[in-house]
Amino acid sequence: MREKATVIHSWTPRNKQASTPSLRASLSILTVSVLCTGALLWSFSASAADDNKSQLQSIQQDIAEKEKSVKLQKQQRSKLLDQLQAQEKVIAQASRQLRETQSGLGSLSKDISSLTASINKLQKQQQQQESMLAQQLDAAFRQGQHSGLQLILSGEESQRSERMLAYFGYLNDARQKSIDELKQTRSDLSAQKTSLVDKQAQQKSLLEQQQTQQQKLEGARQARKQTLTTLESSLEKDQAQLVELRQNESRLRDKIAKAEREAKARAEREAREAQKVREREAQAKRKGTTYKPTESERALVSRTGGLGRAAGQALWPVRGSIEHRFGEQLQGELRWKGLVIAAPEGTEVKAIADGRVLMADWLQGYGLVVVVEHGKGDMSLYGYNQSALVSVGTQVRAGQPIALVGNSGGRGTPSLYFEIRRQGQAVNPLPWLGR
Repeated sequence: MREKATVIHSWTPRNKQASTPSLRASLSILTVSVLCTGALLWSFSASAADDNKSQLQSIQQDIAEKEKSVKLQKQQRSKLLDQLQAQEKVIAQASRQLRETQSGLGSLSKDISSLTASINKLQKQQQQQESMLAQQLDAAFRQGQHSGLQLILSGEESQRSERMLAYFGYLNDARQKSIDELKQTRSDLSAQKTSLVDKQAQQKSLLEQQQTQQQKLEGARQARKQTLTTLESSLEKDQAQLVELRQNESRLRDKIAKAEREAKARAEREAREAQKVREREAQAKRKGTTYKPTESERALVSRTGGLGRAAGQALWPVRGSIEHRFGEQLQGELRWKGLVIAAPEGTEVKAIADGRVLMADWLQGYGLVVVVEHGKGDMSLYGYNQSALVSVGTQVRAGQPIALVGNSGGRGTPSLYFEIRRQGQAVNPLPWLGR
């Protein structure tokens, strides 16, 4: 037992002494390794942070440039829209003037045709009168140079003398009448020829004016086309268009609301006056009599009575194929709030019912718009027009032309945008329109 203990005792000190330097070396190596690893990790983290900062700065710079580009694009687009508005107003004015000139030419052409026919008739009448007068003169010459006085002085009292006197009297009267009629015919013919020359001069002037107006209209259309091409190339994608459509709708609502506020006093006054007329009619009916409103009272009741229930009683504003219907998808969640009816440019747009013009102005997205109020919160709206034929406050009758079909507001093809609104809300217009 002692030997084992000695052995163990003698071994233990030697092993401890021998292992101490090795342990210290290992600890040193481990410490250096940890420090190196930490340094590498810190260096890597610092590098990654620098990269992130650089990327962030680059992204921020890209965003700033994009925002600057969008801002510039909006400014350019705003200028183009103003330019488009001015050009379409020129087109509206030129087309209205051209329409008036064409109407004047049509009236002149009818006058000229009528004058030409009248002149031909007068010339034939003159020829007949000259021929008749020549025959009368020839007959007088054949009868000789006798006169009534000579027959009386000759003392011939026979029946033959009386007949000759009567004959000469009739002949002279007929000849004088023919001469007077011929003079009048020649006078009428001269006056009508002078009038014809004047009408032809007017026609020539109007034709030259028409040519100038057509050139002006074509120039404005070409400028508008160029503006539209530039505008389309600068448009943002779907989201920007969606925002614009919402803004257009908001502008339209605000514009109508403003027009309603401005016309509120007049509308309320007319509504009260119309109600009094209805009460007079009702009172007369209760008494078993009738009250006959005046023409102005009937017009007042008609234009303030609203559109009534949807029963196909209203006229179509224009005839053509329907490109878009109420409720169809416009873009994204937006829906069409009216009809888009294709029709030839310059076609007359007619009021669907009696009313008063509430608005006639250019609006972004809708072009030249005419709004007619029909009373009781009902109104009809006509957009994309080339020209307006009425002004604010004008009383209109059902079927009266109020505008001309166009493609204003950025439309590519001629068409009419048509809405019916009740209490400010767009409703499906089709049930109101006649068959």
